[in-house]
Amino acid sequence: MSFFVDIVTEDSFYENLTLGVVKILENSPCVKSVQIEKRSACDRNALSTWEQRHCCVLPDDMRNFYSSIDGFLLTWSLEISGEEFPVGRLEIGTLSELKRFVGSKEQQADAEAKIQENPQIPSLSPRCKLFEVGQCAGSKVFLSYIRPDLEPGVWLYQEDTNTWYHLADSFTKYFRMMLVHLGLPLWQYCAAGLDLPTWIEQIYFLVGPHLLPNSMETTKMISTNLRNDGLANSIDPAIFKGRESKQRNVRKK
Repeated sequence: MSFFVDIVTEDSFYENLTLGVVKILENSPCVKSVQIEKRSACDRNALSTWEQRHCCVLPDDMRNFYSSIDGFLLTWSLEISGEEFPVGRLEIGTLSELKRFVGSKEQQADAEAKIQENPQIPSLSPRCKLFEVGQCAGSKVFLSYIRPDLEPGVWLYQEDTNTWYHLADSFTKYFRMMLVHLGLPLWQYCAAGLDLPTWIEQIYFLVGPHLLPNSMETTKMISTNLRNDGLANSIDPAIFKGRESKQRNVRKK
């Protein structure tokens, strides 16, 4: 995938950027209000300033991305019993939001003590440069510069368990993973093979059942909980009302 283009129409640019995901979502009977935020390219001087400030070079694919568009946001809603609930969110922050994450002194000291155990995994040590590219519930997604001789990759960090999960070798692969998972809730958890709450598995079953690790077992489990013939109308809408405010709080953090 190439993020940089010379002269194309705006519609063509976003269609190529999203690899047809917008049409896939719009053709889904239970998906509504698919919206993509149009943004301008990032100033090249801003890119150079960012690199000088942080003393590191952006990966080529990420630099090309920001040279074409300063961040990305695509959202969609799920229709349940005639009501729409904001569920899907595909997002990459602006360049100004790509800030370095620094752990507490205690976290840094602990990371320094463990850094030699596995130098291939990121840490909260000052030697490892971490830049937040996303959030997933109580976890963070980092562009991680582990060592000068390694290309930066994208990792999921669970702070409560101090555990790292590798998501992608490059920003391009991470962006593709986001598209493949349609921006579904906790999609980074799904990609990392972590367990999903039952209510979120129900959303995957409706929109992207093939994305679930054990789709056959999940199908049987969810089918036993569905009371009506119509799948889209058999989930209690109260599930989403309770989670909607929680998702908004997560996004604000």
